[in-house]
Formats: sequence, structure tokens, C-alpha cells
Amino acid sequence: MDIKKFTKFRLVISFSIFIVLIIITNYLNFMVNNSVSNVIEYKSTSNNVGITFDELSKVKGKYKDLKLTGYREVPANVTNKYGISPEEGIKTKTVLTDENYFDLYPFEMINGGKLDFLSVKNGDKVAIISDVLAASLFKSTDIIGSTLNINEVKYKIAGVYRENKSLLYSAAEDGYERVYIPYTSYTNQDKNDSSFLDVMTTRETKNYDEKSIDIKLNKVLGDKLPLYKSVDYTVSKEIIFQNIRILYFIIGMFIIIFLIRMIAKFIREAQVFLKEKLKGNYVNEVLKNNRKEFLIFLSKISVCILGIVIIFNLVKFYPVILDKYLPSNNIFDMDFYRKTIISNIQLNNANENGVSNVYSRYISVVGNVERLMLLGELLALEATAANYRTLKLT
Repeated sequence: MDIKKFTKFRLVISFSIFIVLIIITNYLNFMVNNSVSNVIEYKSTSNNVGITFDELSKVKGKYKDLKLTGYREVPANVTNKYGISPEEGIKTKTVLTDENYFDLYPFEMINGGKLDFLSVKNGDKVAIISDVLAASLFKSTDIIGSTLNINEVKYKIAGVYRENKSLLYSAAEDGYERVYIPYTSYTNQDKNDSSFLDVMTTRETKNYDEKSIDIKLNKVLGDKLPLYKSVDYTVSKEIIFQNIRILYFIIGMFIIIFLIRMIAKFIREAQVFLKEKLKGNYVNEVLKNNRKEFLIFLSKISVCILGIVIIFNLVKFYPVILDKYLPSNNIFDMDFYRKTIISNIQLNNANENGVSNVYSRYISVVGNVERLMLLGELLALEATAANYRTLKLT
């Protein structure tokens, strides 16, 4: 194989890798957008104290224009009506929650419905289970009305949801199958257990952003709210989506630089042409006799300028950076960045970043994968450009 063919082969391979990585990144962004709700979660940082369901009900009663929910996870022994446990390797938890949970979190229901207001109000012993757990216990997902035993208490199955089986979402799971029941139906076996919320969830509205929501919650919950760490997943998703936007911005800048060089080339060609025609002729005569040629030069330059404007508007974006990473006075305050990094490490060491749930783990996993993908895309882009330059020289 000669050098030219080998260079063409490398060019095709590097460009193919580049395109494949872009497709995968966009697919991951699509999956994150569908799998993670635009919610604000308040995650408990304490095992001993916190917000109770009764306190959550007070907040919901006071601020009816806010959609609020909360949940607490409890390990559970789950069997079917014959006392048969799930297959080996399947562990179970019950999730104590209310009817708003299924409005704030995305669930694809296969059969039946979700928890409703009356079920929660009346403390009905109904349960929503996954298709995986349904298949393990009943060998079917058509089981609405069947009996489920949770810690030897009978519950009626009201709905079956489809579990998210995508690779990265599964990697973010903790291996437990979850059964959702009304918190009012749960019988405390531990008298000291006050059923503090693991997570309280809401979402921003046109009238309330995260800051104003915090103010409202503080008015009712007081010193209980600081026991929870807030995470705005709308912002978390935007940070992940930035990876592909950074790549598009870099590509766009390369194209803009190329177009600027083309404009400079056309201007030089026009100057040379004008100088040549001005030998023995007046400017007016040159412009009049060579109108077509100058219109072509002007058209080429105009097309390039239009291309620059369009591309810039397509690739421009506003970086999303969490406020805690931005110094209030001097952007070059290196001591601020050092303290922020140390503070984050200490929070992780002290386990004060709040309850780790599938959302936080999934966002973290996808974020790490996409950063690696961005690096791979940049390397593949550089390899493509290098191979193209080599091919032009051979």
C-alpha cells in the first residue's frame, strides 16, 4: 500500500471515529434528558433528624402552587402471595412516598396506574412494582390486583412500571428493586423511627426559581431545611450537555478561521486584479468595465461573512458554572479556587453531599463518560486534520 492510499485509509478511520463519538455523545444527552427530570432534590445529610411526611404535608398545604413530593427508602422482604421470594440476586426496598412522586419523576407504566391522592389519603395498601420484580415473582407483568407481601403485610399491586435498563443507568443503580407504596400505609416496626425523608423534591416554575423556593421552604421548615443538600438537576443536565457544545464551538471556530482566511484571500485577489487593471486606466473605467468580476469578488466575500454569522450563532453558548465555583470579586483569585476544591473533597469525605441516589450517580457516571468522549473527539478531530494535511502534501 503506497503512502497516499495509507493516508486516505487513516483519514477515513479517524473521521469515522470522530463521527461515531459525536453520535454516541448526542445519544447519551438524549438518554439523560429523558431519564432525569428537571427537578430540585433536597437530600438528607443526617440519619437521625430531618423533615417528616407530616411537615412535608404542611408545606404542600401552604404552597399549593408548588409541586412537592418526598420519599424514604426502607429495606423490605417482598414475596408473592405464596410466600415465594424473588430470584437469587434480586434485593428489594420499599419506597414510602405520595401521589406527586410520579408527576415529578418519569415512569413508563406497562400496566395499571400510579399512586393517587385517595390511596395516599386513605392509607390504602397498594404497591407499584417494576417489570423485573413482576417477572421474578409472577412470571408475568399482567398482574394488576395480585397480592404482594411486604414484610408479611399484604399489598395489592396497582401498577407495573418499565425499569430503565440502559447500560449507564443500570451502572448507576444500587442493585435493589423498588416497590412504591403510600407512606400512610406503612406500619412502623421501630417506635424510634419517625420516617424522616431521605429526599424532598420539587421543580422550578415560572413564578419561583430555586432561590425563591428555598425562601418559601425555610418559612415552614425553619432549621430542618439546612439538614438537606439541594441539587438542581436542570443545571446538572446543562453542565453535561456542555461537553458536545464545547466540541461544536471548537469546530465552529475552526470553520470561522477558515472563512476569515478565505475573505483575506479574496480581498488580495481583488487588489491584485484592481492594480493590474489600473495600469493605464482610471478607477471609474475599471469599475465600469469589470463590474461582473468585482460583483463576483463581493459575492464571495459576502457569502463568507454570512457563513461566519450563521456558524457563530449556531455554535455559541453560555457556559453553565455553579455559583460556588465563581469568586465574587476577582476571577484570578487562585486562593478561592484552592479553598473550593479542598471544601468539595472534605464534603465528600464527611459524606455531607446528601443521599446518593440513582439520579446523582447517573449524572456523575454520564458526566465522566462524556468528558472522556470529548477528549476522544478532540483527538480524533486532530488526527483527521493531520491526515488531511498530509494527504494534500502527497
